[in-house]
Amino acid sequence: MFDPAHPNAETTESVLVARLREKLQKALEAERVDIIDESWKHAGHVAMAGVTPEATHLHITVVSPRFNGVPLIDQHRMVNDVLKEARETHLHALQLKTVPSSQAV
Repeated sequence: MFDPAHPNAETTESVLVARLREKLQKALEAERVDIIDESWKHAGHVAMAGVTPEATHLHITVVSPRFNGVPLIDQHRMVNDVLKEARETHLHALQLKTVPSSQAV
């Protein structure tokens, strides 16, 4: 999912974001994975010096039947386990929302 406020909003999502979406869908049998990449908003920050602003700051929503009956903290752990490699390489900040399929609207 692209950020409509981005100066290049007409462009499609990055390869990194597409890979993360696929990994989450597969690993968590997700019915829906929404990813908003807001990395471009942080390109000038000191902590991001020398880093390409791609898939560093993400908002992710995952809807999965695997979350049914699972405490929220464990749902987040499940997602973070899938994102482990991304966290070690490029993912700097994450806003995460998990929704059990039984509670999805």
